[in-house]
Amino acid sequence: MTAPASPAHAVKSARCPRCGRAFDCGRQTEPFDCWCKTLPAMPASQLDPRGRCLCPECLATAVAAGAAATQDAGKKR
Repeated sequence: MTAPASPAHAVKSARCPRCGRAFDCGRQTEPFDCWCKTLPAMPASQLDPRGRCLCPECLATAVAAGAAATQDAGKKR
């Protein structure tokens, strides 16, 4: 008899800490399968390891701001 597979964690409802909007978060899914993995990665300097997940709109804004800041820093060199 084989041991049952460990249950996959499901997508959970979360609330964005920036705007307060409710959204589905797949951070705890196994294997990882969340909408956020389709966005470009944010620069490590802009990540807060203690921070909570952002909604799609706020994360897209943060990613765009991070990309702009990275480009501006590159131009100043």
